[in-house]
Amino acid sequence: MVAVVLGSVLMLSLAWGLQHAALANPPLLGKTAPRLAIQTPNGEQVKVWQLQGKPVVLNFWASWCAPCVQELPVLSNGSAAHPGIAFVGADNRDTSGGFSTFEQAHQHPYPAGPIVVGSYQSYGVAGLPATFFIDAQGRVTASFTGPLDAPTLNHYLALIST
Repeated sequence: MVAVVLGSVLMLSLAWGLQHAALANPPLLGKTAPRLAIQTPNGEQVKVWQLQGKPVVLNFWASWCAPCVQELPVLSNGSAAHPGIAFVGADNRDTSGGFSTFEQAHQHPYPAGPIVVGSYQSYGVAGLPATFFIDAQGRVTASFTGPLDAPTLNHYLALIST
């Protein structure tokens, strides 16, 4: 009986940890976000460092990443509900065909595109999706790895909205 209870507690802890897997990237937290720019399908470059003055949600994703597809509606709704926060999607380690097909199939209200300046490595991204929350002064306030759900996104948005 004790083994069953301990096993259940372990499984619940593991499930909670996977669902709320905050990416602890101490070298970046509290520091200026590394320079990064994406290129949108229409050729426009969105430079994250030029968005300073408003909070930024920087999401690293790829067309082949199923959890990235899963969280897209959450990010789209968050972007639409928070016009004072810039959302940027950084397509990571993808093919141009994969990116184009994904963009045609999955509409979203914020700019997304392949990284053309900087790299995912400068953010310490080890798995996708990975999302970084940058305050209006350009400092990384928090980061999260794994698919975001609405309550988790709202928690992090509150940290950069103040």
